Amino acid sequence: MPDADADAILFRFCREYLDEMKFPGDALPRRHLPFQLTKLLDDYLSRECEKDQMPQMRWTYQIFGNIYNPHDPKLEHDFYPILERAYMHEKCDPQTVQLYFREQLDSLWWGQHHFPESIRITKEEFETIVGAAKKILLEKTVDPPLVEEFEYYVKLYQIYFEWQNNNRNGDFYELCRKEGLAFEGVPVIYYKE
Repeated sequence: MPDADADAILFRFCREYLDEMKFPGDALPRRHLPFQLTKLLDDYLSRECEKDQMPQMRWTYQIFGNIYNPHDPKLEHDFYPILERAYMHEKCDPQTVQLYFREQLDSLWWGQHHFPESIRITKEEFETIVGAAKKILLEKTVDPPLVEEFEYYVKLYQIYFEWQNNNRNGDFYELCRKEGLAFEGVPVIYYKE
């Protein structure tokens, strides 16, 4: 099959799979596509990303971002910069905006994963993430529930950093309640060696 025809088929598949959600299943997009299909998509999307094509850059992140790509065994590809390029692209679409903003939220969620015992990101990383999220909010429209979630995390981290600076005096959960946050720690299991 000529490359142009194959690319057209893969473009249509990505559009229908990711943007139009035409394939049945919960929690689409699912990232457990057949190995042979992911190989075709990896080749196609890699070529399109090199040409800064949209929405292919977003699709690349949706399919391969934050997971192990079996076609990149040496982990040479970091898909987050592709998502950043997609966001900065002149053809940035609302799906890309929401995806990029959600990635900031995911980073904030990960950072507070072990609150109040520990923090998974540095204060500088927190400030970088918040700066990126605020930039998105200034430039684009973000779904209100995502904005509320962002405001929750900012407030939570502010409480945490203040509590940490005060030598962890007081009950962290009570401090959150006093500030109007319904913080519930993520259940974690610690193993003793």
